Amino acid sequence: MITDVGQSYNSYSPMFNTVDYPEPPVGAAEPSAPRTLPTNPNGMGRDEFLKMLVAQMKNQDPLNPMDGKDMAAQLAQFSTVEQLISMNKSLEAQSAAATEMKDAILSLEQTQNERADELAQLIEGQMAMATVGKVGVTTGNQAWVDKDGNGSLVVDSGSLSGTGRITMINSKGEAVGQAIVGPVKPGQASFNVGDYEFDPPLAPGQYTFRYDVAQDGGLYQSAKTYTAGRITGMKYENGNPILIIGDSLAVPMSQLTQIRA
Repeated sequence: MITDVGQSYNSYSPMFNTVDYPEPPVGAAEPSAPRTLPTNPNGMGRDEFLKMLVAQMKNQDPLNPMDGKDMAAQLAQFSTVEQLISMNKSLEAQSAAATEMKDAILSLEQTQNERADELAQLIEGQMAMATVGKVGVTTGNQAWVDKDGNGSLVVDSGSLSGTGRITMINSKGEAVGQAIVGPVKPGQASFNVGDYEFDPPLAPGQYTFRYDVAQDGGLYQSAKTYTAGRITGMKYENGNPILIIGDSLAVPMSQLTQIRA
């Protein structure tokens, strides 16, 4: 009986022949390519939000329509978006207006500064022209003697008082004459070379000088000197007035300490 069953089974064995199935892939499963969704580079605006709301209402389930509260909430969101868009546009307009105003103020300020500089140069030039023919005083120790033997000397004795002494020095550095002045008082004073006797008399031209003061018969002490001379002309350098003292000494007007008649 068993043998018969075995034979019966073998007679139907062709029904159970093996089938060649494809081999499963080896290794980890490869991830599917990411899906890219369309985006608005400017973000969701008023029109996009309204279209989305209308599409939602059209495609809602008629048996389960949108709840009134949800509808009100979405409408409120729409109103908020509308207000934010309007506010953003208003802020952008205000920012643009503020930028334009700032640029206008800077341009006006620059123009005013340029006009102020031009006016200052004009006034300074007029003042410089008015000094021509007068005596200009600046720091230094130069002096000019004219053909009549006159020349201005400006000195400052400081706290010294007593007897003063003027020493005139030529272009070679040689002392060519001395004169005693006195009594002198502390502080600034001016002298005319022509009021004193120099032996030999001073020839017309440019000199340097030294001024000393002796107190109560003591030793002479050096005192401060200034360059003083007739202003003979004016020129401009880089828009700034330059005064000519004597024959060739060029002094910016800003460096004058005094102007004398």
